[in-house]
Amino acid sequence: MTASTWSPSISKASGPLYLTIADALAVDIASGRLPAGTRLPPQRTLAEQLGIDFTTVSRAYTEARRRGLIEGRVGQGTYVR
Repeated sequence: MTASTWSPSISKASGPLYLTIADALAVDIASGRLPAGTRLPPQRTLAEQLGIDFTTVSRAYTEARRRGLIEGRVGQGTYVR
């Protein structure tokens, strides 16, 4: 799977959408669907794919970073830890 093809499985779950996306990242990492070193799609690209606001994806990535799931590399993108 490439970064441009990853898209979280999100549904009309209760709670904030950004947490749903962060949780989907955690599930996909734990299942091996997103192995360490995988580059994630840019935030704007993912927002467009999902038809949601950029800020929501930004908050999701921030939450995933806080959980230690991903890391940002300046000028390179966001990667699974």
